[in-house]
Parts: sequence; structure tokens; C-alpha cells
Amino acid sequence: MTKTRINFLIVASFLAATPALADTSNVSIYGVANVSYDFFNTGTSTSGTQGTTINKVSSNASRVGLKGAEDMGEGFTTSWQIESAIALDNAGGTLATRNSYAAVGNQSYGTVLLGRYDTPYKISTRKLDNFADSIGDNRSLMGSISGLSASAAFDARQPDVIAYTSPFLQGFSASLARINLAETAATSAAAKASATSLAAMYDNGTFYASLAYETHHLDTVRIGGKESAIKLGFGYTTEDFTVGAAYEKSSDTLGGASAPTSCSTLAAGADCMGHHALYLTGKYLFGSNAVKAAYTKAGNLGGAANTGASQLSLGYDHRTSKRTTLFVVYTKLNNDSKANYGLGNSAFSSAATNSIGAGADPSALSMGMKHVF
Repeated sequence: MTKTRINFLIVASFLAATPALADTSNVSIYGVANVSYDFFNTGTSTSGTQGTTINKVSSNASRVGLKGAEDMGEGFTTSWQIESAIALDNAGGTLATRNSYAAVGNQSYGTVLLGRYDTPYKISTRKLDNFADSIGDNRSLMGSISGLSASAAFDARQPDVIAYTSPFLQGFSASLARINLAETAATSAAAKASATSLAAMYDNGTFYASLAYETHHLDTVRIGGKESAIKLGFGYTTEDFTVGAAYEKSSDTLGGASAPTSCSTLAAGADCMGHHALYLTGKYLFGSNAVKAAYTKAGNLGGAANTGASQLSLGYDHRTSKRTTLFVVYTKLNNDSKANYGLGNSAFSSAATNSIGAGADPSALSMGMKHVF
């Protein structure tokens, strides 16, 4: 008998003979299994680089989590969650890579949480994206700026978050978060990278509206760097259809030695990488089926010509049960001659979806299944 086998038997015997040391009656297991088979075409770049095709299985924000809550009395509740991304198409996955936190809340005063969590800016319009967590996701063009690092994305899940969410009062709610973007030791005079995100939302079940703002102080990442963005969202839902829209305006003063090369000719404090973005979407439901469409447009970066892009997505859903949906999505992204946006976002476990150079127009057909448990 191997040493590993002996150790396993010792541990198993100990656990069987020992009473439970923790109450797990308030622990829930949940998750999403979202997989698809995708056909990609990268398109041909402005420089003439020929495109390629890619066929692969993708795990689209598949995840598993544990969560629980405890009544503390006098209207207060403590809650916690540990959520992890899982790559169903491949081996891999790390604990607590998604929204994971500990929180205390009260129906009259709101909730405070600490951990890794979606920013209020992101939360404010995620429900409007009919292609969320698929290859047609609007975060190809919204919530980030082409060429910037993931730490500087606006529609992001950030680490080191302290957030407050107000009570839900006659349809209104608000949220505020402070994020530490760097934890390295620094002198009192040194700049420290951080972000502040806030959002106000109204939802009465039929009409939805949101206003969000976020700012990034990135002095320790890029000299003189500061980013900000403001976003408006609207949605309308009936029994048969939903429509939605979002508008985003970002500004990015990345002057200085650490700025991208394209910004080197601009004066310090100039809006180097800011842009406008617009999202329009609609979904029609009939029985257990739905057809949907979305259009996203990103304007020129900092006003530079031919640096914008657009994306058109079409989809069909067939719900086989309350928990399971079969889907087909087609999407195409059109880059201007100097733009280099790619399809997909960080939710994809295998994201070989970027275009092959400026001006390329990537497209994809995705067929899959989503099961919620």
C-alpha cells in the first residue's frame, strides 16, 4: 500500500470519527456551465497580413461558487461568497477569481463588503447586454480602451475593493466603491494607484435607468496618468420583448514617459485615449425561444482619425428548461484602418480572439449551451 493511500485512509478515518466542527447548514453551492463551439475568422489587417480561421471549444464565464448568510439580529445580516472561474474546455481554475467577499448589511442602512467584486460602474449596465458572457459581449468595445491593461478597464471586477450599496427604496439604489490598484510599499510622498467607482440605478421591473462614473489614478503605472468615464444606461422590458441602450464617454490623460507611443506628441494632461461608445440592443421572446440583436459603436481615440470600430451581433436562444438554454450567436467587429479591437473579453477561458493587426475585421459563429445550477 502506497504512502499516499495510507495518508488518505488516516484522514478519512479521522473525519468519520470526529463530529462536525462547523455548521454548514447556511452554505449554498451554485454555478453556471456555459460552453460553446466557436468558429473564428480573424480578418485581414490594413497592412495586408492575411487572416486565419480558428475552431475551438470555449468556456464562457463558467463558474462555481459557495455562499452563505447569518442573521445577527436587530436587522443585521452577515454574508460571504467565494466564486471561482472554471475552464470547462480545458484544465485550470483558481479559487476566488470572481466575486468573493465578506459583507455586513441592514435593510435600513445598506450593505458594506470587502473583497474582490464588480465595480458599481460595471454593474450599472451589465444587465442590458443581451449577449453578456458570449462572443457577442459588448465589452469588446465598451468599458475599456484598446491597448490599455486589464487593471485599467472600467467594466471590471477589481481586487482590494471596499464597497457600499444602499437599500432598495421605491426602485432606487446607489453604490460606491474604492479600489486599491497597487499594494506595494511606498513613501508618504509617493503616488498610489487607486480607483473610485459609483453608480445610481432605478428599476421598477419594466423601466431601468442608470448613471455611473469611475475614475482611475494611475500615477504609479503611467506617469501623469488619470482616466475617467461616465455612462448612461436605459432599459425597457415587457412580457414579449426587451430593449436597451448605453452611452459611455471616457477620457484618458496618459501624458508622460509611460504613455503609449501614440500619445507622445500630445501635451501633458491632453485627452490621449478617450472616446465615445454607444450600445443598442433588442430581444423578442416567443414561447421558449428568443431572437436578439445588438449594435455597438466606439468612436475615435482622442479624436485621432480612423481609430474607431463597430460591432454587430445576432443571436437565437432556445430554453429547454428553467435552467438550460441552447444558443447560437454570430458577431462581426469592423475596425477602422488604425483600430485593433478584438472579439470577446476576459470572461473567455481561451481567448485567441484578437484581430491580427490594425484594420482587421474579426467575426465568429458560436453554438453552445448554458446551464445554471
